[in-house]
Amino acid sequence: MFEKNQDILLHPKGATTMPTGIKVLVCDDDAAFCKKMADLVRKSQPVDGCSAAVTTCCDPIALTDKALGQFDIAFLDIDMGAYSGLELAHHIRSMNLDTILIFVTNYVQYSLEGYEVQAFRYLLKSELEEKLPGYYQKALEELQHSADEITFSANGEQFHIKYQDILYMESRQRVMRLFTLTDTQSRGYFYASMEDTEKQLAPVGFLRVQRSYLVNMAHIQKLNYDKVILTNGTELPVSQKMYSSIKAKYLRWRNRQ
Repeated sequence: MFEKNQDILLHPKGATTMPTGIKVLVCDDDAAFCKKMADLVRKSQPVDGCSAAVTTCCDPIALTDKALGQFDIAFLDIDMGAYSGLELAHHIRSMNLDTILIFVTNYVQYSLEGYEVQAFRYLLKSELEEKLPGYYQKALEELQHSADEITFSANGEQFHIKYQDILYMESRQRVMRLFTLTDTQSRGYFYASMEDTEKQLAPVGFLRVQRSYLVNMAHIQKLNYDKVILTNGTELPVSQKMYSSIKAKYLRWRNRQ
């Protein structure tokens, strides 16, 4: 907990441009198709300075654990014979929890299996040229969001917490307490009004659901008229008077994802 003798200032700090220096894996046992995918990825780079090193692979067994753990985005053919893309995805996930996995396939029946490794998208090979650029752009935006963080400054020290790790904040007498994915107890606190905190964090996906609670919309599992249920099972009260406005804001945010 960030227990300090003076007020802690809140400085939301987010990436203002697309990430640079990212590493992309393109894996398919069909060498010609693998090259086609890699070429499309290279052509789909944004114009604002984003750069990507694209690695192609037709034999996933040849990839080392060290290499697998370094990729930011991976396009994986699901059906590669002896060593499937799903097996490779599990291996990648064991090395790096943050790699964005996009499965490429001729079929749609694999979608349920992909939930085990938090697949980001499914790309049909028949729609490669139409869909890949958009999926790649979405993956870059996800990387950008995951890099965003809140910085707390106090007594010359700085503390950093990523937005994606924050479940919600609770306000009690101008003390804002943070609750994160890994902590059932308060992760830390800073001194600020709910109004100021809401104003700073609303643009990055935080929603005020009640007088005392500011919730990370990325972690909302279900929104009811009287409560919100978060992805870890936490239940928080919702202002019934403001429910219509709260629901509208949440739906607008979700439709942009």
